[in-house]
Amino acid sequence: MAIPRFTFWAAYSPTNKGPAEAVVTLEVLNPRGEIKPPLTLSPASRVAELTGRKIGMYWNGKPGGDNLWDLIGRMLEEKFPTTEVLRYRGEFDLGDKLAPTLAKEMDTFIYGVGD
Repeated sequence: MAIPRFTFWAAYSPTNKGPAEAVVTLEVLNPRGEIKPPLTLSPASRVAELTGRKIGMYWNGKPGGDNLWDLIGRMLEEKFPTTEVLRYRGEFDLGDKLAPTLAKEMDTFIYGVGD
């Protein structure tokens, strides 16, 4: 990270016998230090075909969300009759324990949480 430098011209007289010209250079430092960006991950590739797949729907149980998830589940089942829709409900974050378990049970998923 480049540190900005500012140069100021000032007039002063070290002996009080008359003005003199001097250059003062100040180095400005960021008091927060260097901030490293968080790790970014690329999105997973899309599933090419949903026919015959297991689709998981994860929802955190917010009021009214069941109406949306019921509708999405019915639409998927109507459009892809051989597709199995699996429903999950839990906390906002899947966590390190639940995510690998769910990944083994489904081919793809829809994750929806709200507030």
